[in-house]
Amino acid sequence: MSDYVSPFDERVREPVAPAPRPGSLSEVTVGLLDISKPKGDVFLDRIERALRASHGVTEVVRLRKPTFARPAPADVLSEAERCGAVLVALAD
Repeated sequence: MSDYVSPFDERVREPVAPAPRPGSLSEVTVGLLDISKPKGDVFLDRIERALRASHGVTEVVRLRKPTFARPAPADVLSEAERCGAVLVALAD
């Protein structure tokens, strides 16, 4: 007989304030994190073009996890830390 494991996390946590948002992306290095799902790079290519055209983004850092099934390794997180904003591609 198996134990039932609830998919819901019922622990009560203290609220956490959201990270500060930049007023404009034109002077911010933007990181685009591909989590290695199929077509994530294609999606982020489009996002990059839109950010450059519509928001004046000039510096983009492309980041990639080796696999979507695991947390990002230290070297990817270290590179992301130099960015003022990071977007993540989550879908196939």
